[in-house]
Formats: sequence, structure tokens, C-alpha cells
Amino acid sequence: MIREEKIVSIAILTVLMYALGLFFDAGFFLLPFPLFDLIFLIVFIQFLFWNKRSIQAYVLLYFLASIIQVMHNPLVLGMIGSDIDLQKLDESLWIDGLKLVAKLLLIFVILLWKRQRKLQFSFLYVLFFVIITSLALIGPFFWLTPFAPLLLAYAFWKTDKDNPFRYLWILQGVFDLFTVTMLWFT
Repeated sequence: MIREEKIVSIAILTVLMYALGLFFDAGFFLLPFPLFDLIFLIVFIQFLFWNKRSIQAYVLLYFLASIIQVMHNPLVLGMIGSDIDLQKLDESLWIDGLKLVAKLLLIFVILLWKRQRKLQFSFLYVLFFVIITSLALIGPFFWLTPFAPLLLAYAFWKTDKDNPFRYLWILQGVFDLFTVTMLWFT
């Protein structure tokens, strides 16, 4: 197992162990889903340090998208704003706008990744990613959220085996799956 696989596995196992500890202590199972964006960003930064020589434009845009995802994370917003500020921010379109910008950046990342790495996977993967991501932004279809990054993780696993940044799509998909699971059963 390479170091990128290890850190992704450690991140996933850490949140599962947290939930298991909470289950043994309090009697209910709860994954720390507000922390997922922060954990993902920390793992991404570690990937950047490990793979300095292989950083291309698509990696930097992917990093920008993950920073934007952290910017609209409720935990981060709660740390920097008061209740009144958060209520005003929630009533405005800033948070929705940040979510939309992050999703559009991810679509651009995929296209740039495919072009810069000269990958030969079907354009249908990109189209399905756009469709699933767009549908997941609509309330009743939030449960589709993990399928988009997992679909790309599969496409990159098949076509870009020597790129360590492909493991980030797996981590993002698993964290989205955990988030949807927690939202579905709470």
C-alpha cells in the first residue's frame, strides 16, 4: 500500500473509530460529518507536500475547490461568526453561491485533468458527473451526492493508475457517503 492509500485509509478509519467510540460512550452512532471537509483539506495538503513535482493546474483547481468547500462548512462558519451573522449569511445566497462555484470548479477540474493527463475514458463519465452533481443539489436528491465522486474515482482508477491524486476522489466519495448516511438516518 502506498502512502497516499494509507493516509486515505487512516482518515476513513479515524472517523469510523470516533463514531465507534461515541457509540460505546453515549449509545448512539454518529459520524463527525462537519469535520469531513477539514479532514479532506488536511489530507489534500499532505498529498501536495508528497507530490510537489507532479502538481499541475487541475490539482491546484481541485485544491481551490476544496478550500471553497471548507469556506461554506457549517463548523468553520460557526467558529468565525456569531449567530446573527450566520443567520444573515444563511438568508443570503453566499453559501449557495459558494457551493455552486465549488461544483463548477470540480467539473472544470475533471475536464482539465482528462486533457492534461491525456486520459482515454469516455466523456459519459463527465456527463454523468455533471448530471448527478446537479441533481444532488436539489433537496430530495441529496442522497445522490456520493455517486458523483465515486464514479470519477472508478474512471481514474481505470485510466490514471499512476496518479496519486486519484485517491482524493475516493476519500471525497466515502466522506459524502458517510454524510448522506448520517443525514438520512437523523
